[in-house]
Amino acid sequence: MTDHTHCIRTIAAALAASTALTGAALAQDGGTIQIATHYNQDQMAPLLACFDRYTEETGVEIEFQQASYRDFLQTILTARVGGTAPDIYNIYSIWAPQLASSGTLAEPPEDVASWIRDSYGEGTVGAATINGTLYGIPTELSVYQLFYNKKLLAEAGYDGPPETWDELKEIAAAITEANDQGNITTAGYVYGPSVANAVHIYYAQMYNAGVAPYSDDFRTTNFTAPDSVNIIARQGELFADGITSNSVTTDDFPAGRAAMMIAANWQKQTMQEAFGEDFEDTVGIAPIPGDGGDPGTMLYSFFWAVDSSSDMQAESWDLLRWLNEAQGDADLSCTGQMLNDLGALSGNLSDLAAMPTDDSFTAPFVEAIESGAAASQPNIWQAAENDRILRSYIEQVWAGTMSAEDAMEAADAEVSAILSEQD
Repeated sequence: MTDHTHCIRTIAAALAASTALTGAALAQDGGTIQIATHYNQDQMAPLLACFDRYTEETGVEIEFQQASYRDFLQTILTARVGGTAPDIYNIYSIWAPQLASSGTLAEPPEDVASWIRDSYGEGTVGAATINGTLYGIPTELSVYQLFYNKKLLAEAGYDGPPETWDELKEIAAAITEANDQGNITTAGYVYGPSVANAVHIYYAQMYNAGVAPYSDDFRTTNFTAPDSVNIIARQGELFADGITSNSVTTDDFPAGRAAMMIAANWQKQTMQEAFGEDFEDTVGIAPIPGDGGDPGTMLYSFFWAVDSSSDMQAESWDLLRWLNEAQGDADLSCTGQMLNDLGALSGNLSDLAAMPTDDSFTAPFVEAIESGAAASQPNIWQAAENDRILRSYIEQVWAGTMSAEDAMEAADAEVSAILSEQD
């Protein structure tokens, strides 16, 4: 959510943020529900058709509003101040702590909450839960796994992906090539330039090691835990040993110039476009290598939420449940159909079972969701700021200017100070 890097494909032609929510909200009456998302009209097509069906069946009018992903959180807060908030939002899970703290989000009725817990994977439900309270219905999921270039590994004499971090380092070192100036031309492993390309990878590796990045109440960190320091130290070794560098990034993987990276499933379309007919023979997906334990990882999610100031709360939850249950003889729910058309994964276990997910690329991500191996991204207070702080210290380890132990102690101090400010 990358800083959700795939927002690039979901915010094209977005309306000006506050205008999008304010204008439509003025038309609200007793029989109208407004829904705000960052998806555009084309991406929303399956849902828009379902909105028409729902209106025919119930008489409830539904108005769709689009707002830019980058401005969405501020747009919600501004619209509420102006008294023009829509009834339903589709929000990124890490925005939820601030929205919940401000009283913006309504809790689902108990029957809806029970249905969510029964119908969605545990890690997915966690993405819509703040301080033990469930606030919505999960939608699009992104799960992290190891991407590897089958051809580059085979050329180096390896017939499968690494299962441990030591094996990853060995394979990556064997594949890495540099020119006469010492610049890497083929990288054994790559990170990316965005905050998430470091922080999400760190979180995924923490869950892989069996350690949550934060305490259960999200008020302190586990950054200084031995497993945490070891993870960052190993990352630094890849840079120190010339296996990777800041001159190569995740963009080099679809270009065929990188052998491995930890990334999310939404990259499938990018890989298919890059490798064409060679996609299945080139791109492999495997669990994140660690120390040989259970293959844990991280997922992040968007979820449907209802505004607490809405005078259509009951009707909104009825609509949302209808949109997320298969209707008639359909295999997928309306939300599931939209996600399927986008090539995205759903946290709804029934939708997930009905989606064509048995291909070699998608199956490992689905397995991580269904098995519970994928834990939710921590819904921490001021997540974006804390992630930027954490990335800055990780980068200093990559650069060799701080030890992993010193960097994680410093990150812990700054992030814990911010977490302590929450109510």
